[in-house]
Order: sequence, then C-alpha cells, then structure tokens
Amino acid sequence: MAIKKGDFIRLSFTGKLEDGSVFDTTDEALAKQQGIYDEEKKYEPMTIIVGSGFLVEGLEEDLIGKEAGDRAVVTVPPEKGYGERSLDAIEIVSTKKFEGKVEPGQMIEYNGKLGFVESVSGGRVKVDYNAPLAGKKLTYEYKIEEVIEDREEKIKALLKGYVSEDAEFKLKEDTIKIEVPKELTMDESWIVGKALIARFLVGSAGMKKVIFRETFTEDDFKDDDQEE
Repeated sequence: MAIKKGDFIRLSFTGKLEDGSVFDTTDEALAKQQGIYDEEKKYEPMTIIVGSGFLVEGLEEDLIGKEAGDRAVVTVPPEKGYGERSLDAIEIVSTKKFEGKVEPGQMIEYNGKLGFVESVSGGRVKVDYNAPLAGKKLTYEYKIEEVIEDREEKIKALLKGYVSEDAEFKLKEDTIKIEVPKELTMDESWIVGKALIARFLVGSAGMKKVIFRETFTEDDFKDDDQEE
C-alpha cells in the first residue's frame, strides 16, 4: 500500500552533504566510522508520522507514494531542507556581553536565541544564528523498514520515541491515559512536548481524549527532607 501523509513508518536513513560527508544517520557503525557518533543518541530506525515535520520537507515529500521495503535516494535543495543562509541572522556582539571565555565553534545563547560563534576578534564576537545546515544541498539515502498499521503499535512507537522507552499507558476505546515519567515533569520543554504528542495521538492514532498523569509519592521527596 502506497504511503500517504499521516502514516506511521519506521525509517532508516543517512544524510550526506555535497562533498559526501555524513551529517546524520540511523546506522551506529557508520556514525562511528564518520566521527559523528553521539553516545546519547539511539541508532535505530526512526519512527515518524509522514508529513508532520519530523524530517526536512524534501525528504518527507519523497516518502509519499513509496511502500514498505522501498529504498531510495533524494537530493534536497536548501529551500526544502534547512533554508537559505541569511545575513540578517548573523550578529556582532561585544565580548563583554558574555560570561567567561567565548571561542569559535562554541554554541551560545544571547537574547533568547541559540547561535554558533563564528569568530572572536578585537573584543567582538560574530554569532551566527542560521541553522548549521542552512544553505546546504542535502542527499538522503533511505529505506522504509515498516509501515505501522495497528493503532496500539502506533501509540507504543510514538511514546517510545518522544516520551520514554518505558512509557506506560492505558487504552480504553478512544481514550488514552499516559503515565508521565518523573524526569519530564520538571522539564520546561515538556509543556510544549505533551501538547504536540496529544495532537499526533488525536490526529494520527484516532484518539478522542488524551490524559497525562503525573504521580508523586513521599519517596520522591526524601532527599529534599534530608538536605533540610
């Protein structure tokens, strides 16, 4: 069955720049070989909802019409990747605005924006707020490992990838109750994250009600009591 917008799929892929260097991959061995291995990242097929913005536009568009097991290569221009580079997104800031030493290549936050230090000279810091891959033509080699059809499997895949490996939930007809892991309850990004997950569960997994439950016990506060 041809893939359409809103389908859940598992995707293996490798992204390369025009010079052939790899900037992202789901292949652990390749990541190590290319010197981009990240210990905190899980290298396995990624679960995505096609057309929901999980990946760059050009890659997601190329998935439409494909089928499980298909392999393909697609070249993505900047306008359908990470956008064109903009000179307006580069700023010169005095070194006095930052605490500690600032060095080229460092990621910093200034005025609520994240950017990379391009250069430091004469007491001034050149900060680039463009996405690191902005202006780049990208090539993706990919394989569609599976199209997920079962509703419960869709839910498990979504929660595993975007909540927790061990996310617990109860499903009753069109209502789902999700136990929120304690490490997320104090995470500011979770406020936005849970709304996004609920949107996907309603729009792509057929849920009519999504309930997030946070549970605390006295054991969670024992360390706090001992410190006092």
